[in-house]
Parts: sequence; C-alpha cells; structure tokens
Amino acid sequence: MFPVTVALCVVGGSPGRRTGRERVMRRFSLALVAVGAFLVVLAPMIRFYAYPRLAVAPANQISETGLQAKGATIFDAGTLKEIVTDLKIKVSTVGDAKAAKEHKGSVTYVNTTVTTDSAGTMTGPNGEVRGEIERMTFDARTGEATPGIKDDFVSDTPGVEDKLVHKGLVAKFPFETQKKTYMFWDSTLLKAVPIKYLGTTKIEGMEVYKFGQTIPATQYDTMDAPRSILGESGDGNVEAQMMYSVDRTLLVEPHTGVIIKRTEAQNNTIDYQGTPRVTTTKAVVTYDDKTVRKNIDDYGSQGSMLNLVRNVVPQVGFVLGLVLMIGGVMMTRRQASSGGARVKEREAVHA
Repeated sequence: MFPVTVALCVVGGSPGRRTGRERVMRRFSLALVAVGAFLVVLAPMIRFYAYPRLAVAPANQISETGLQAKGATIFDAGTLKEIVTDLKIKVSTVGDAKAAKEHKGSVTYVNTTVTTDSAGTMTGPNGEVRGEIERMTFDARTGEATPGIKDDFVSDTPGVEDKLVHKGLVAKFPFETQKKTYMFWDSTLLKAVPIKYLGTTKIEGMEVYKFGQTIPATQYDTMDAPRSILGESGDGNVEAQMMYSVDRTLLVEPHTGVIIKRTEAQNNTIDYQGTPRVTTTKAVVTYDDKTVRKNIDDYGSQGSMLNLVRNVVPQVGFVLGLVLMIGGVMMTRRQASSGGARVKEREAVHA
C-alpha cells in the first residue's frame, strides 16, 4: 500500500484539500441553481400576483383638488349681467368603502365641487352657494364606469339627486395607460366622448401622456329666459338653448393612470334663434400649482414603484434566474468532467 499512496500524493496532490475544494464548489453550484430557480418562480408571481393587488384605486380615497380660472367671464345671477372675475374651484373626493364591498372590483367616489369668485362667494339665483355633487362608481383597475349601478347621481340643488348612468372613464385612466383613444366622461353633457392620445411629454421631470378632447358648441339643455337678457324687446320669457363647448387637455401618469394636470377652455352660452346671446361661462380652468405639485410628488413615486413591480423586477429576476441556473448547471458539469478525468488518472497510476 505504501508505494501506491506515495504515487497518488505525487501525481494528484493532497487528496484531502482537493476533496474539500470540490465540496465547496459543488455546494456553490447547487446554491446557484437553487437561487436561480427561486428567481424564475418568483418573477411571474410578482407580475401576476403582487402587481394586480397593488394596481387598484383605493376604496377609502380622501383627497382635495384645487382648480383656478383667472379672468373668467361668467353670468351673474344677481345682476343678470356678464362679469369678469377670478374663479377658485375646490373638489373634495371621498370614497364610499361600504359601496366598494358591495360592488366587487369597483370603487365609489363622491365628488363635491364648490366654486367661488374673487369676492369669495358665488351664489345661484336663489342665493345658494353654487356647487355640485357627483357620485360615480368605476372599475378599480381600468377606471371604466361600472355597468348596472343604480346609486350614481349628480346634484346641483341641495336635496335633489338626478340619477345617471356613467360611461367610459370617469375619474382616472387605467393602470398602465395605453397610447390610444379612450372614451372619457363629460359631466356637462352627461355622456362619454372620445379623448385622443396626443403624445408623450414631461411636467417637472415626470413623463406623462397627453390626451386631448375637443367638444364643439353643443346644446345640453333648454331654459325659459327673459327676453330682456337675450336682447329681445317685449316682456315675458322665451325658450332658449343652453350651449356648451370645451377644449380639454389631460396630462396622465401612465403607470397609475392618475390625471396629474387638467386644463379646460370652456365657452358656455345661452343661444336664441341660432345665435349666442349671453355668455354664462368663458374661462380656462386648470389645476392650481399646489395640486399639480402634490400629484407629482405622490404619484410619481407610486408610478415608479408600480413600474418596478410590473416590468423591471419580473424581467430582471427571470433573466437573472435563468443565468444563475445555467451557470450552476455548467459548473456542476465541469466538476463532474474534472472528477472523471482525475479518476482515469488514478486508474492509470494503479495500472
């Protein structure tokens, strides 16, 4: 036995150190395969399990949006004349969490809108503060109005609720907004109107999708108007047409579908015999700076996080997992091949 042992030591070096190194490498290669397999399995779980649970509109939403319109022309119900003033509009949004439980996959928001003029007040013809309440129910992921809802309404008179059926996008765009035309709800016409994708731009460094919607002068109601305010002679009222037009631009954070900035150039009139007689609203209404800044701060980070969870982490994890698995398998094969060569070497020495 002694001569054989000496021969092995001379040819192969220390068998103890060689075996220990091989064990370490084998464990390392198996670890690579295990970690790689874990990442390959984890990647689709993050994409198809974690992401859908994150990409939903909150049922208990509480927020406040500020808008403004400087130098707006409005019809003052008190003096029955057109006046120029600065408008401030506050929209308070409250989510109805109880209703969201009843309509699985949907959320219900109640928007309360109050408009004030330069003097700090803006009243209707009966002295009430001019405001509006709208209740809307929509899919928590797509932003599309939920069909078959009977509780949605709009109200511009305290205690009076006009039931309505929403259509299209009502409050936000879908998570992972696409570069295409959508149907977008108009609260004056009470219907959905196409809104087109106009391109990608940036606002304070945030990449957003720009959507545009132009609605030409459209009759949305009629009213009994005094002849005097229409420029007609004689007493009494006549039936006049209430007309509405808007050029709407929305800047949307694509991963969350949230509207970061909204700008609307409105021109609303009372028409009689086919011509505008009174301007009821002529204004460029837009989110104020505070609202835009808050939207960028809040939804910029949320958008980045959703993009990581949906796109970056699953893709990188899957590719890295495959690389680790392949590397581990190749390392194992090289070790097996090297071990086989050493066995042959030893057999030759024995011979």
